[in-house]
Amino acid sequence: MNRNKQNTAVILIYIIGFTIGTISHSIDIIKMGLLGYTFAPFILNAFWSSLVFIDPLVIILLFINFKTAITIAVLVMIFDILFNLIFGLCTLNYPILLGLITQVPFGIFVFYTANHLLRSGSLKDYLNSKLS
Repeated sequence: MNRNKQNTAVILIYIIGFTIGTISHSIDIIKMGLLGYTFAPFILNAFWSSLVFIDPLVIILLFINFKTAITIAVLVMIFDILFNLIFGLCTLNYPILLGLITQVPFGIFVFYTANHLLRSGSLKDYLNSKLS
């Protein structure tokens, strides 16, 4: 795989991951309504509901404000994993804990790649750069 293809693959993984998040939270809102996570404290309910807007925002920002997109991606993954893990363990909410099976590897990927991505000023710069 040449450098450009590797960089493209990294961006595609971000897009796929945040698209899955968008779809997941959209399905929840369709089923339960906005702020429908009533089983959780309001702050978690609001955070999880807000991801239906924040996840696609990350994707859009990849194209128009690359560094902001990567920063938000890192923050979303930190808080989503942390909140899901703490709430899931404290309440033994198995569906939330099961969600961590995919969230944690994606989060690790985001954390691992973020520093390198932040060295580029734009998506175009990153896609045309060589990996170091």
